[in-house]
Amino acid sequence: MFRLDRRMFVLAATLLLAAGCGRSATVPEAIEVFDVKTGYDDGGHASGQNRLLPTIAFKVRNKAGRPIHSVQFNAVFRVIGDPEELGAQLVQGIGYSGLPAGQEVGPFTLRSMFGYSGEQARREMFQHASFQDVQVQLFAKQGGNQWVKLSELVVDRQLLLIAKAPAARK
Repeated sequence: MFRLDRRMFVLAATLLLAAGCGRSATVPEAIEVFDVKTGYDDGGHASGQNRLLPTIAFKVRNKAGRPIHSVQFNAVFRVIGDPEELGAQLVQGIGYSGLPAGQEVGPFTLRSMFGYSGEQARREMFQHASFQDVQVQLFAKQGGNQWVKLSELVVDRQLLLIAKAPAARK
């Protein structure tokens, strides 16, 4: 009887250890944001006016010792001093197949759907008296876990020429 209980204990401990080795890293321990660029992207032309959209582009690296799976990124844009959201964009960043330890992915480009519009040239819009700076908060979420703030930056007053974001890793 004693042998059977000891075998069951060893089996249970082995299964728990194996399950722990296979679990995904978490956002706080794994996600490192780098090569961050902020600015304003060309929002096109609407109603005879040029549009500028606040934008953030970034890459992420898995700094943990194991893969991380199923991560979404969310950028929330606000005019500085205004509690109302100017706009936000959510993207699936790392799919179910995961991002291996030490690997990187990106760039991801997230834009507000709302920004500034005016009749003047886009570069001149930054000098307009009613132009106000915008901040962006970057968050990440893994599966059903809570959102984790990765960064908070003031969007640079510059025009960006950024390629579209890549598809998520599956």
